[in-house]
Amino acid sequence: MSALDRISVAAIGVSVADLESETKLAEQAGIECVWAPELFRSSVTQAAFLAARTERVDIATGIAWAFTRSPFILAVTALDVDEMSGGRFRLGLGAGVKRLNETWHNADYGKPAPHLREAIEATRLIMQGAGKGEPIRYEGSYYDLDIKGWIRPHPAARESVPIYTAAVQAGMARMAGDVADGLVGHPIQSLRWIEEVVIDGFETGLRRSGRERTDFDYLPTVCCAIDDDQARANDLARRTIAFYATVRTYMPLFEMHGFGDNAAAAGDAFRKGDLAGVPAAISDEMVETYCAAGPLDKVRERVEATAERADGLFLTPPTYFIGAEELSEYQRRIIEAFGPGA
Repeated sequence: MSALDRISVAAIGVSVADLESETKLAEQAGIECVWAPELFRSSVTQAAFLAARTERVDIATGIAWAFTRSPFILAVTALDVDEMSGGRFRLGLGAGVKRLNETWHNADYGKPAPHLREAIEATRLIMQGAGKGEPIRYEGSYYDLDIKGWIRPHPAARESVPIYTAAVQAGMARMAGDVADGLVGHPIQSLRWIEEVVIDGFETGLRRSGRERTDFDYLPTVCCAIDDDQARANDLARRTIAFYATVRTYMPLFEMHGFGDNAAAAGDAFRKGDLAGVPAAISDEMVETYCAAGPLDKVRERVEATAERADGLFLTPPTYFIGAEELSEYQRRIIEAFGPGA
C-alpha cells in the first residue's frame, strides 16, 4: 500500500461539535487516522470522544505529553480508549517542551530521549501485563515501578496498542527506532532533513535494537496550504514557519539550509514584541523548503515527494496565526484532495 493511501490528519475544531463533524468528514473521505493534539484540550479526552463518535477511522493522541502522566495512567488510558474504539486507538507520546513541562506541570524533564524511552517501555510493559495478575516490575533512571496485587478485569480489544512518538532531532529519532512502533514527523522539516536526520536516525535505532524496517511505521508531516493564490498560500505557511523559528530548539532545521539568520531575526522580533517582524523574516524560499503551499498540483508534487520516503503521511494545514474558519477551510481542502475515498 502506498503512503498516499494512508493519510492522517489532526483533530481540528473550535467547538466539540466541530471536532466531531470534521472527524466524521475525514472518516467518510477514507482518512486512516485522526490525531488529537494536546495544548488547549487534553489529547486523551478528545480521543475518547472521537472514538465514541466514529466507526472506522483510527483515533490517536497526537501527541500526549508523556512526562506529565505516570506510565500506569498512560497504560490504562490507552487500554480504555482502545477498548472503547474497538481496537482503533494509537497512543502517541512525546517529550514536549522543557520549559512547559517544568513550569506548567512541575514535571521532571531530564534528558528527553532516554526519559521518553523509559516512558514507552514502562507503559508497554504495564499494558502487556494488565490482564495477567502477575507482578510488573520496571527499573530505570526515571521510573522505578513495582506493581503487585493488580489485575485489570476488562477485556483488551487486541493483543497490543501501538505506541508512536514524535521526533525532530536525530537522538529522538534513534530512540523511536529502538522502542516505538512508529514515528510522527514535525510539520516543519525539509526533504533533506527527513532523509539525513530523521530516517537515518530511526534506521540506526532499528538496527541496534534488532528490528526490521517493516516493524516500524514512519509518518512524516507536511504542512499544506492549498490555494490558487500563491501569495496567500505563502503568507499562511510563512506564519507557521515563523512560530517555530522563534524557538531556539528548532534552529538546526533552519541552519541546514542557510536560513539561520532568518530564524534568528524572527526570534529577535518576537522577543522585542515586533509581531509584524516575525513572519516578515521568513522568506518565500523558506516556504518552498519546508511547506507545500500553492495550487493543488504544486502541493501534490511535494506531498508525493515526501510519500516516497514514508509509510504514511500526516497532512496538516498552517496552524499558527490563522483564524478558526480559515483553519477549517484549509483542513477541508486537504481532506478532499488527499482522502483516498473522497
